[in-house]
Amino acid sequence: MSDRRDSSALGNIASYLVAGVLHALIVAVMLINFTPSDNAKKVDAFDAEKIDIMVARSVNEDQLQQTREEIKEKDRAKKRKREQEEKRLRDLQQKAEQEQQRLDELELQNRLAKEQERERVIALEKKKAEEQKQKELQEQLEKEQREKENREAERKRKQREAELKKLEEEKKKKQEELRKLEEQRKQQEEFQRRVREEEELRRRLEFDEQQRRAAAIQRAAAQRTTTVLRKYSKLIEEAVKAKWIVPPGTEAWRKARINIRLSGTGEVLSVTIVESSGSPSFDERAQIAAKQASPLPFPKPEEDAEAHRQLQSVFVNIER
Repeated sequence: MSDRRDSSALGNIASYLVAGVLHALIVAVMLINFTPSDNAKKVDAFDAEKIDIMVARSVNEDQLQQTREEIKEKDRAKKRKREQEEKRLRDLQQKAEQEQQRLDELELQNRLAKEQERERVIALEKKKAEEQKQKELQEQLEKEQREKENREAERKRKQREAELKKLEEEKKKKQEELRKLEEQRKQQEEFQRRVREEEELRRRLEFDEQQRRAAAIQRAAAQRTTTVLRKYSKLIEEAVKAKWIVPPGTEAWRKARINIRLSGTGEVLSVTIVESSGSPSFDERAQIAAKQASPLPFPKPEEDAEAHRQLQSVFVNIER
């Protein structure tokens, strides 16, 4: 655009120079042509005066007429020449005026072109300014959008940090609660273990006490049973022997061992020889004595159940 303005300016300067040169040439030509015309007038006046003198001096009318004709011809020739020169000057003037008109039109065109160029430049500058304004506005909007996004990102970052911090605190709190619960659980387990140990110890002590009491009861019962067994065994043996009659001629060393099966009331159910005396009559007399002694002394269950059970099969030694 700057090159175009420079070229237009150079064209205008050249046009002015050409117009000035043409005007100068026209003026010079006019000065040259009109100056000889004045001289010609002077010459003509001088010649006329000279001719008048010559006419005065000469009476040659023919020569004078001829001279006048020649002068007139010269005047006509000069007039034609002057008219031609004037026509040429008019043509030059017309050409100068046409050139001036062309230059004016060119100047007008240049001014219009300059005005259009100026308007175009103004419009272009306005467009550039508008584009720059739009660009700056867009950049401002983008900047504000970036700042907004950055603020939003910063807000979200702080929010995440706060949430993470809160989660971390909650995690620590839960861990502390879990630790306390674990400690309570361990304490509860330790308490339960102690309770179980104490309960186990108590049960073991109770069991030992029960065992001790049971053993004492068993010992007492066994002792009572033994006492009852001894008592009734002796009574049964005495009752059987009270009925036993020694066969005549029986040796002193003979002895028999019999088993007596009794009912719950002391009735003799059966008598069996366990160890024979070697003498059938001796053995038979022993069996008869046991049967004749029925019912034999016999303990009741409430006196001693074990003795009552055991004495249902009793062994008795029969000897002389």
